[in-house]
Amino acid sequence: MNNNSDKNSPFFSDIFWRYLTHIWTVVFIILVVCDFLYTGKFEYLLTPFSIIYGAILSIFVGTKEFDRWYNVYKSKQHPGELFVIAWSIVVFGLVIASWALGKNYQISSDVISVYIMVLTVFAITQGSKRLHHKRR
Repeated sequence: MNNNSDKNSPFFSDIFWRYLTHIWTVVFIILVVCDFLYTGKFEYLLTPFSIIYGAILSIFVGTKEFDRWYNVYKSKQHPGELFVIAWSIVVFGLVIASWALGKNYQISSDVISVYIMVLTVFAITQGSKRLHHKRR
């Protein structure tokens, strides 16, 4: 098998990782909200889902940044800000709901960890993007 056909396969496609990341983001956010509303009923799923989500997001962002630095990646309008905005709305919504509904409604530490991870990934990619533009 030659490298050219490998690079064009769906596994290595930017679109594949983008859609997979979007799907896992939506699924995980739904799980987080359901766990909160049902007072921890799905807590046993949060850790495995957060690990899978973190891995998929890291692979997507990592391959995108690698391509950027090797001048393969063409910047498109798929800003990471949308992930930060979505997760910020979810976390702030849960904080407000927890405060209003009482101590039975708690935010899982896994959710806070994922939020911090999303913010960190975004900050690192923004720094990488600025550094890449400066270097060019």
